[in-house]
Amino acid sequence: MIITQVVGEDIQSMIMSLMINSKFQCANTTCLPFINVFTSNIMNCQVACLTQSQCRAATFHRSTSNCELFDNMLNQNGNMLGDVDAISMNVISGTRFPSVCSLSSQSSWSQNATTIFGSQVGTSGSNLTLLSNPIGMYYDGSNNMLFVADNGNHRILQFSINNPPSIATVIAGGNGGGCNMNQLDLPNGIDFDSSGRLYVADFGCGQVVRFPSNSNSTTFGTLLGSVAQAVLISINQLTNDIYVASTNDNAVYKFVGGSGSPVVAAGGNGNGNALNQLSGPTGVYYDYLYTNSLYVSDNGNYRIMKYPSSSTSLTYGTVVAGGNGAGSGANQLNNPRNIVVDSSGTLYIGDAGNNRIQRWLQNASSGTTIVGGTRGTASNQLDFTDTVLFDKYNNLLVSDRNNNRIQMFNLTTC
Repeated sequence: MIITQVVGEDIQSMIMSLMINSKFQCANTTCLPFINVFTSNIMNCQVACLTQSQCRAATFHRSTSNCELFDNMLNQNGNMLGDVDAISMNVISGTRFPSVCSLSSQSSWSQNATTIFGSQVGTSGSNLTLLSNPIGMYYDGSNNMLFVADNGNHRILQFSINNPPSIATVIAGGNGGGCNMNQLDLPNGIDFDSSGRLYVADFGCGQVVRFPSNSNSTTFGTLLGSVAQAVLISINQLTNDIYVASTNDNAVYKFVGGSGSPVVAAGGNGNGNALNQLSGPTGVYYDYLYTNSLYVSDNGNYRIMKYPSSSTSLTYGTVVAGGNGAGSGANQLNNPRNIVVDSSGTLYIGDAGNNRIQRWLQNASSGTTIVGGTRGTASNQLDFTDTVLFDKYNNLLVSDRNNNRIQMFNLTTC
């Protein structure tokens, strides 16, 4: 399997082949690890390998947090030993990266953004340089490519951000609004699994559709399952569990292992504000790298909820941001959408109703506005911030939905 992951922390980009529940069964002493590093999670094990020039492979042992680094793994892939405690990985050529500073509570970004795609002045359009209500995004750091759910044009676009502005390519949909398998109807969320397959939360059709890698506008997808008013989507890359928020059902559904019928992973107990209820959830993010937890934008309750990895409809979540009514105060949210989490557990929230991105430290009672805060089309303004991501340099990428553009806020202080 191939995993691509970019996080707004000390990672720039990585592509590594993962072998879950396996470890290297070395035939001779040349296959022994050259160093053992104790790390808190698999991502830190990957970082440890990628920052060591001689490292060619690694095995992370969950129970002991031992990360074994290998410098000679040629011809070892056929000599694997099953071990449910281990995850092994090979480095693919060309994915080395220099170190980049870690984000902190003092990190800051330019308050004036650069439009990297779409209209700088907020004009919508349907050609391959314009957008209409962009929502979900996915960032491929190894190629510096961005994928966007172009909601109003019923398509998924891919474009390079090396030399913006660029011309996009349609990789799914683009054949008018509809529910045939070569069409989409108001797509919201997108994500890719560890095999490079695209998943789309198709709001208008109430379904999740999977497209093969390297798909285009002529490609027919496969129906994964029905989810009423499917909005954002998130995939646990280690298990291929797929999480989809359903605004209609006040629930987050999970496709276990990426297949089968969806089961409730959070909410599903009617519209309400109890800790086992949700109200029109709009965003979902499964953090498999650091906290091993599920985060949900509980839109109607103006809060962000956190759930353990094993959560079901019976699970009571924890309020980790907001929950103080709709408003623009530091302890409030208004129409929260997407969430991303860094290695310290800090949340970055697309607070759409306040046209801002909020940073909310772990266990904090209030947040801080890091960009935006006023509505408009100027470079320091936003209009309905839907999705926020980090690129490989820790710059902020924001889908500025009502301005029909993607904005980049450059990191200025670590």
